[in-house]
Amino acid sequence: MIQRQSVKSLLSASLKELAKNKPVDKITIREITQNCGITSPTFYNYFHDKYELMAWIYNEKVEEAMKNLGDKISFEDVVYKWIEPLLEDEEFYLNLLKNAVGQNAFRYTTNDHAICLVSEWIKKRHNISELPKEIQFYLRFYMRALSETINDWFIGKCSYSTRELARLLIEAMPNKLKPLLLVDFTIK
Repeated sequence: MIQRQSVKSLLSASLKELAKNKPVDKITIREITQNCGITSPTFYNYFHDKYELMAWIYNEKVEEAMKNLGDKISFEDVVYKWIEPLLEDEEFYLNLLKNAVGQNAFRYTTNDHAICLVSEWIKKRHNISELPKEIQFYLRFYMRALSETINDWFIGKCSYSTRELARLLIEAMPNKLKPLLLVDFTIK
């Protein structure tokens, strides 16, 4: 049976197809919508701009990786799963990292989303209504460093295996975050 795609999925597929032959910063919303048979006003019902669409594509993977954190998988496994999509569609993500710059850039919006997800997970897991300012600082600092290190690795500036990179990123975690993120999830 043929499955109907959501509008977001159609726009995502359209952008990915166009990005095979053009830097993402040169792709217009009109091109994205015409390529998949959707009107430009419909695009704006789902996304503010093309950068939000770019982030949504990756953020879907980030959210999926976070679903079982602490119950079935470790934070190291989550980090590993954040790297996998980059390898599954290298050409597309290299295009995003190299050609989507500025305050709405792919790397910043996806990292902000990940910070929010991890922050919410910590609050829920540890029954905290608000993270202390110091923990907010460490989390933002760590997640920014994690993101930039993954980007450098992906662009080819580091020669670690995916699993080794994930392990090193966990080892580099600030000590104040470890009790919050490195929970024991084994069945007792």
